[in-house]
Amino acid sequence: METISNPVGARRPARHRPLGSRPNRPVEVPPRIVESVTHSDFEAIYRNDRDRLIRALSIAISDDALATEAVDEAFTRALHRWHAVGSFDEPAAWIYRTARNWATSRFRRRSRDRRFAPKIARPESVEPVSADPQLAAALSSLPDDQRNVLVLRYYLDWTITAIADALDISPGTVKSRTNRALHELNRLLGER
Repeated sequence: METISNPVGARRPARHRPLGSRPNRPVEVPPRIVESVTHSDFEAIYRNDRDRLIRALSIAISDDALATEAVDEAFTRALHRWHAVGSFDEPAAWIYRTARNWATSRFRRRSRDRRFAPKIARPESVEPVSADPQLAAALSSLPDDQRNVLVLRYYLDWTITAIADALDISPGTVKSRTNRALHELNRLLGER
C-alpha cells in the first residue's frame, strides 16, 4: 500500500498573509532621498520648463489637453524619483520622454475603447505655438518620429544628445530624422 504524503484535504502552510492582515506601518523614506528632494532644483525646473514641455508635446501629439495631463504626470513621477532624475544631465529630457510614453499609452487605450467613448470637444488649454497655419498643418502631416525631433530641436532648442536621451535613440538617428523632416517640410511649404 502507498503512503500519500499530502492528502487532498490537508492544508498547506500559508506562504503569504492575506491582504489587509499586515498592520499599518508608516513608510520610512531614507534621509538621502528626502534631502535630495528638498534641496533640489525640482521647483525651478517645474517653473521654467513645464509650459514649454506642454507646448512641445502638444505640437508632437496634436492634443493640448492630453499633453498637459501627460507632462503633469511626468513631473509627478520625476518628483517621486528625484533622487535619480535630478542627477541626470538633462532632467527635462527624462520628463519629456516619460510624458510622451504616457501619452502614447493613453492613445492606445483610447483607440481600443473608441467605440464606447462619447465624442467630446477638445478644450484649448495651451496657446498656439505658431501663428502660421501652413506651418502647423505641415508639422502635423509629418510622421510622429520626425515631428518629435523637430519640436525638440527647434522649439525647445535642445542639443542632439538631449534629444537622443529624451527619445531613447542614437544621436545619428536624431540627425537623420531631423534631415528627413526638414526636407519634407521644405517640400510641403515650398521655398518660402
